[in-house]
Amino acid sequence: MSRRSAVVAAFVAMLAVAALPGPAGAANECNGIPSCLPVEGPWVAVPANGEVVFALACPQRKGVVAGTDALATSTDIRASFDGILGSPVAFGRTTNTAVLFRAVSARHRAGAFKPFIGCIPTPSAVRNTTAAKTTPVGAPLDLRFATLRVNPGFQRVVTLGCPAGESLVDSWSSTAFATPKPPAPGLSSAIKVKTHIVGGHAQMMITASEALPVAAGAQVQLGVRCAV
Repeated sequence: MSRRSAVVAAFVAMLAVAALPGPAGAANECNGIPSCLPVEGPWVAVPANGEVVFALACPQRKGVVAGTDALATSTDIRASFDGILGSPVAFGRTTNTAVLFRAVSARHRAGAFKPFIGCIPTPSAVRNTTAAKTTPVGAPLDLRFATLRVNPGFQRVVTLGCPAGESLVDSWSSTAFATPKPPAPGLSSAIKVKTHIVGGHAQMMITASEALPVAAGAQVQLGVRCAV
């Protein structure tokens, strides 16, 4: 085995240990991509009105996203992801170690979607950011996020900020469920998140109803986007 092959094999083995539990690769995120590790996200609640965003990262934030896909509760749910500007469009240029998915309901019916990403070792021939190039726009925004498990009666205030030298652009929160099948409609209403921007930080208060089923595997993702 060549040294390069050994490095790739070791990387894939490391990601396999760090990957989220449960079956992954149920979609097409790794189709035609060698040395690809599928990473499966939870079912993310999509409101009847408005947009939901959810970030999914390669395990330990190592590697680069080379493929994406998603499943949904119906074709009313439309999903996309944010790509980094640059040419040519390709993994390592258009994507980084994490992807920010966006979803809406085309006919304003609440539903859910499950995001997938396929991760590969960071290519040595390309950079995973366009920040070093002169472009008409600034460098890609830095995503910082945390996903918390939520039990019945859960209450907590979480504060997220940006690394030193970066400024807060905006924040997001989304509700998800780590179950094999989509959650029951309206289940996300059992979890409330209120966000306030205080002193350049996002302060988020999470409250869950006592009626929230434990078996729902409820999660709340809190995130901020930062600029250098």
